[in-house]
Amino acid sequence: MKTKKNNQLYKPKGGFISRIEILPLLMGLAIGFLLGFLITSPKKNKVNKQTETENTLTEIRSGGWYKFTNPLLDCDNFKPSVLKTHVELVNALNDYVKKALLNEDASQISVYFRSLNNGPWVGINEKEYYTPASLLKLPILIATLKKAENDPALLKMRINYNTPYDTIYKPNIKDTTCIKLGKAYTVDELLKYMIVHSDNEAKEIMVHLISNDFIMNVMEELGVNLKNRNLSIDFISVKEYSSFFRILYNASYLNRNMSEKALELLSQTNYNKGITNKLPKDLVVSHKFGERGFENSQLKQLHDCGIIYLPDNPYLLCVMSRGFDFEKLSKVISDVSLIVYNNVKNDYKQ
Repeated sequence: MKTKKNNQLYKPKGGFISRIEILPLLMGLAIGFLLGFLITSPKKNKVNKQTETENTLTEIRSGGWYKFTNPLLDCDNFKPSVLKTHVELVNALNDYVKKALLNEDASQISVYFRSLNNGPWVGINEKEYYTPASLLKLPILIATLKKAENDPALLKMRINYNTPYDTIYKPNIKDTTCIKLGKAYTVDELLKYMIVHSDNEAKEIMVHLISNDFIMNVMEELGVNLKNRNLSIDFISVKEYSSFFRILYNASYLNRNMSEKALELLSQTNYNKGITNKLPKDLVVSHKFGERGFENSQLKQLHDCGIIYLPDNPYLLCVMSRGFDFEKLSKVISDVSLIVYNNVKNDYKQ
């Protein structure tokens, strides 16, 4: 048997095939291999996962009238942490919240936790809206200090307190230290009364001095736009409110001196039945609480949010709650705070 050699290849069991006939076959195999590689390649999947993660990030920028700059104030991830210790924390919080609701210690509980070292967070009902009440004194403080950056004399300005402003709402949790009619106070002193003692009269003086529009603009710049919300009902969540503390901690909106001033004032807050109640007494906590009762209803709201400066592992905790008894709500908040503290402390030891 003679073997053909011109433009033909030998095929042992099927005769002969030409070089021209084999080219489409080889090309088809190559294309199939390439497609299979692209679909199953680990590297390709990794790229897709990174892109997906990047697409879940949200940035808060200051905006304003500036033409060439738009500073980054805060960067947040829509997705909660999946770290083992944080999953354990969520499970513990869920168990506690279920029991508290079953025992009627509260009718609604929301929690937001965030590590301030690298930013992972977890939440329980973190998108639920509440009435912030005295929590709004924090953005008033930030707005005042923002103005004082450009006008340092503002903090030394003296204001006569001759007429009561807030004659309707009476606080349920009272601090006996408050401003007195007929006396004059510097803006610096009024800020201390407003934050440390949650004085509503000091707050009203500051709102009239700074202007409600300026305060609302500052809140919008900080990523909490209330202009299109009905402020007569619940309108802010634990996750939204926490941005004020994150931005202060990062000193990304106020300069570092003013951010330090704000957080130092918040560390003197006189309310100690919430997130600080069951924590070590020497642990520094910069926080603000808010409470609200309602006419013709026994429903109450109690909140406490702040930064817990656990050495080498500071974290942010915000708890908002609804119920019918302030004592029970304060216990819920302090219990939640202790659960979080133990989790973070044990995690750091590992």
